[in-house]
Amino acid sequence: MLMFAGILSTQAQQGYQKRTVEERVQQTLARVNDSLKLDKVQHLNIDSVLTEFYKGQDKLREGLTPGIRPERTDIDKLISFRDARLKMILTGQQYNKFKEMEAAMRQRQRPPGQ
Repeated sequence: MLMFAGILSTQAQQGYQKRTVEERVQQTLARVNDSLKLDKVQHLNIDSVLTEFYKGQDKLREGLTPGIRPERTDIDKLISFRDARLKMILTGQQYNKFKEMEAAMRQRQRPPGQ
């Protein structure tokens, strides 16, 4: 039973990592579009920002052993650049809502006890 659970967990993690940049962008946009009430121009601009962000994440992970994370400072720089661009596209209220949604999503992804 434990081995079966381990196999499923490993496959789920590998499946998550195999999603393309485009798939991740579309998933994120689908998640935030209704809540932020994006107009068409915002939607297109955010698509561009997220595409660049996810490509940057992939580049940071290139050559790393699976399970090893990139340096936190590099990730923080990438997030700061993304957020600066999002602030230019979104209203203050939309941006704050985006950050709340992002924090809630991170909270759900954490293993219990952390």
